[in-house]
Amino acid sequence: MLDISVVIPAYKARPFIEETVQSVLDQVGVTFDVSVAIQGPEDGTRALLEKMAATNPRLKIYTAPQGAAKENWQFVSSKATGKYIKLIPQDDVLLPGTLKRQFDLLEANTATALTASLREVIDDQNHVIKKSWGLLGLKRPMRGAAVIRHVVGLGINAIGEPGGVLMRRDAFEQAGGWDFTHPYVVDLSTYLHVLTLGDFVPDVTVGVKFRVSSGQWTAELQDVQSQHVIGMNEAMHQEFPDIVTKSVLWRGNAMAKVMQNLRLMVYKVRGMK
Repeated sequence: MLDISVVIPAYKARPFIEETVQSVLDQVGVTFDVSVAIQGPEDGTRALLEKMAATNPRLKIYTAPQGAAKENWQFVSSKATGKYIKLIPQDDVLLPGTLKRQFDLLEANTATALTASLREVIDDQNHVIKKSWGLLGLKRPMRGAAVIRHVVGLGINAIGEPGGVLMRRDAFEQAGGWDFTHPYVVDLSTYLHVLTLGDFVPDVTVGVKFRVSSGQWTAELQDVQSQHVIGMNEAMHQEFPDIVTKSVLWRGNAMAKVMQNLRLMVYKVRGMK
């Protein structure tokens, strides 16, 4: 069995996909493969990846089923065969040493189901917005239930985007894979379900460059995201009432509304309107 399977769902990915895939192929110290599933109209992504795959058999290219992100994420994740799984968005960049470091963290902690790194936040032009970001209140090993309570109570995704996260594949699959019940928090909802099956260990190193664009931060999207956070919180309370208690739920829902306004203000100040 491979140590890690990295999966990348791609849609009109030509501008950044080469840098993203190469950042994975350059990783050392673990055995891994990279699966990219291409969805949507042809934009040159396939030809570019086929050229890369001709000299690197670890890179596998698939045609994703028609549909939206849900179909692609589920499809490409089904191609994973490694002990651990990492999904990387098509425009993020994995920093050197990340796969080996995260693999070692999980291997050293057999009860652990998930690790997450700090990330560097960049924009479409590769300008750095934040050099080190994330893991608010999560910079020590914690039981899974404690992480769930903490994150729900904060009202934000303190764990981070998928590129910084490595999960045990068996726990990921047992949890049901990607949970698209509330699509704007699909990553966080999935992490929380995985953490009902194991513990958390932090990777307190910047492990990935996470790219944001202005389109991600409109007022309308911020409002929808807040609604989805609250919906996720409610669902977690219904499913795991001993973990997400009524008091945790109340605090998390209130904080989701507060954080919606704070995030929008920050990105407007940055000129990302």
